[in-house]
Amino acid sequence: MGTPQKADPAIYRKLRENALKPRPHDIANGGVHAVLMDWNVGNGTATVLAAADGSASIYLSSGGGYIGGGQKFPEIRDAALQGIQFATSLLSQFKRSETIDLPKNGEVFFYLTNNTGLHLAVANEAALKAGTDPLGSLGGIMQQIVSEYRVRFPAG
Repeated sequence: MGTPQKADPAIYRKLRENALKPRPHDIANGGVHAVLMDWNVGNGTATVLAAADGSASIYLSSGGGYIGGGQKFPEIRDAALQGIQFATSLLSQFKRSETIDLPKNGEVFFYLTNNTGLHLAVANEAALKAGTDPLGSLGGIMQQIVSEYRVRFPAG
């Protein structure tokens, strides 16, 4: 039996950067390729990814996370596709971005990629929780991805 591998925080940066690279797909002009939600979780950052192909991942800055659930579980894939669809309807809330910064405590960043590049919308975490931020529904959909992973991979 092998020794379990230790989480590597460098993997987080690489996975996140790769997910934020706009890629041409067979998607209508202006359609969303991917949406990421980044939030500060006290001891680091958690990133949730939803992609137009139904992929969904969770990356943790500690180096942990989950990938591949969208290929294995219809509920995770459906949540990812719903996130893409909803992000597309919110394009006017996003501004073009040249940076891929991480949020500070109390902020939640939403990034999306499409044929025109990388876009960012910033939400206040308290307003998201209260349901008063326009990005609240998108945040709820992205949290659904987290919930679906938790059901399938309970912490043990």
